[in-house]
Amino acid sequence: MSAKRIGGDWVENIDPSSGKKYYANLTTQETSWTWPEEVPREDGDEGAGGADEDWDEKLDPGSGKMYYYNKTTQETTWTKPAGYKGNTKEDSENNPANWQEMDDPASGNKYYFNSVTQETSWTKPDCLEENAAAAEEPSADDEGAAGENAAAEEPSADDGGAEEDTAEKLEALQQMKLTEEEEAELATGADNGAAEDTSEYTSKSAAVAAAGTPSANSTGKEALDLLNQVTDKVSTAELQKLIAGLSFTEYAEKNFNYDRKGIFGMKTTTEKITSWKGGRELIKTSLCSLNDKDLQGEAVQCFRNVTGFMGDRNTNKNNMEHCYKLLNNMLQSMEDLRNEVYCQICKQTKNNPSEDSTLAGWQLMVICLACFPPGALLKDYLMAYCNENIDHANKPQVSQYAEFALHRVNPIVKLGARRELPTHVEVEACKRLQPVTVRVNFLDGKYVMMPVNSWTTAELFAEMLCIRLGIENSKPFAVFEVSSADEERVLEPDERILDLVAYWGRLIQEDRSKKGKNAEVEEFHFVFKVRLFFEISDDDLAAVEMMYIQATHDVVDARYPCSEQDSITLAALQVQEEFGDHPGEDCSYITGQMRKYLAEKYLEDQEPAELEEQVMKLYSKLTGYSQQEARLSYLDYVKSWKIYGSSYYFAEPQNNRDFPPEVVLAINAKGVLVVDPETKEFLKEFPYSQVVTWGHSANSFVVVTGNMVRQTKVYFKTDQGKEMNNIVRCYVEHLMGGAGDGAAAEN
Repeated sequence: MSAKRIGGDWVENIDPSSGKKYYANLTTQETSWTWPEEVPREDGDEGAGGADEDWDEKLDPGSGKMYYYNKTTQETTWTKPAGYKGNTKEDSENNPANWQEMDDPASGNKYYFNSVTQETSWTKPDCLEENAAAAEEPSADDEGAAGENAAAEEPSADDGGAEEDTAEKLEALQQMKLTEEEEAELATGADNGAAEDTSEYTSKSAAVAAAGTPSANSTGKEALDLLNQVTDKVSTAELQKLIAGLSFTEYAEKNFNYDRKGIFGMKTTTEKITSWKGGRELIKTSLCSLNDKDLQGEAVQCFRNVTGFMGDRNTNKNNMEHCYKLLNNMLQSMEDLRNEVYCQICKQTKNNPSEDSTLAGWQLMVICLACFPPGALLKDYLMAYCNENIDHANKPQVSQYAEFALHRVNPIVKLGARRELPTHVEVEACKRLQPVTVRVNFLDGKYVMMPVNSWTTAELFAEMLCIRLGIENSKPFAVFEVSSADEERVLEPDERILDLVAYWGRLIQEDRSKKGKNAEVEEFHFVFKVRLFFEISDDDLAAVEMMYIQATHDVVDARYPCSEQDSITLAALQVQEEFGDHPGEDCSYITGQMRKYLAEKYLEDQEPAELEEQVMKLYSKLTGYSQQEARLSYLDYVKSWKIYGSSYYFAEPQNNRDFPPEVVLAINAKGVLVVDPETKEFLKEFPYSQVVTWGHSANSFVVVTGNMVRQTKVYFKTDQGKEMNNIVRCYVEHLMGGAGDGAAAEN
């Protein structure tokens, strides 16, 4: 792309890595993201900064000064951009004055609440967290937008256009080794120039990273739209058809106790029993016909909490206390009592003269639908009641809550009661019909902020992530729970994300109560990564990137036995993928960075400088490989290994003298390998073509091999039988085109 002269010795150009404009001085070699001060602008010229609405004014916590941030170019400057008029109401979420740090009593953790946007988040907002370094203007020394030849076109990792296909390149890679002459040079230290300044490496690395998996960014409108898209797959009109002709009064007529007036048990009317009861009056017995007197007493207490939350009666407790008292009972209660609570909320929101009380009642309805389901008999009638309140022309907020609640009845019935009380953050989010923001990590150290609600399951969460990342084939990927002790567990499809967050919070709180407030305790986070190593299309670029990130992580983490030469070849490919073609001169891209490319064991055996030179020698031979070709070649290389893509499980063989007392079962897309944990030797292979069936129990896993005439059973003692069973089933079904019927054996 040709540079554009803008005046004097200055030119304007586009950084190919980020797509941002930058400015370079051909004489002084100075570079800048902002329009040069000495160059006058033409009328209407917005320069690098773009339009006024692209700019935000932010507070730098480190210096207490205001700086300016461009949402489009990601540019920062201390100088007020020309034409900038100030923040609008839309910028409220980026205004630190609007955010409050609060304590969540349920988990003991801090959360953040925006008083203007009503947003809640576990993660500290960027506007409260940014430091002075983030506000500094970029210079030629710390930005990769322009190098020594700023005005010239900068080659990207995709330039070069090699014509060989991936298979041929893989074969060449596997044969590629250093020549005897090159090895001699390395051994004697020849051709080992002085190390370069690493600032160029840092900037180029940052530029490449910006184009990959999303890093730290807040959840915006697109993410919220994605949440709604994945959560509400059935329209309001479709739900209304399912309950056409039903009304809540029909349920009351069939199931309510009408004999409730005075000592003579005079009958009440449907209108009265289904309408708001205010003042100090409380119901004397349950609305629904409950034969158990204890349940009737609990029903009356529930009504006290419902009316207390709604503000229908004076109480010493705040509405959050009433909420948690009610929920604590409901998570463990019988279906009849849960139905009673929903009926009480319906009663108190019907014909309620107070707008505040009515709105509070609908908020409580949503909170309850986030935690426990109505019974089968009530479900459709509860949906009918929500539908009856959608067309409140004079109460638009009630209409909004009623429609939201209508969409949540079926999901909570499908999911069932949750196992944990919701956190205060989640309850506040439910009250405002807002999502909660959670952080999802990737193996390369980047992360993305995602909105979730009380009904978001791990399956929906993974679907959202795949859509947001642009992954076409979602089957190989899953969300994992990973602890600070590096223990990991794949989430079950129907696990609720916020239920798990509440569980983590409870564990942390319990640990701190035992060990002390400031003690180190085990913490947890979400990681999105590969679970099943299926073949994916080369055209599915985002999926290829995720597979590549997984492969580099596993190789450097020494999850697979790998020779030193293989490791060096793969490291060279990794450098090519990250930086593009070798610059043709002494290069310091990887100086002091070998832990990023090689397993620790190789760094212990050799001097890092020697390994760096070996990698750089091979890297220089990879000229012409685009970023995508480097990734695919790396993946093809590791796929040739028998153990690639394996999930490892420790197990104890039962009644088998051929194996040691403990082995590792390595399960991958090709079969089940039995590995000696000491020698790493393959003791036995069970390819899926020889597996007749498999199964598990709570403490065992069994593989049956052979044919229909002769079969052999091999038993292993393990407490991970269920996960092993599931992963084998997934691979077998994939090999059979989805026709597999899973495990037949249960032991």
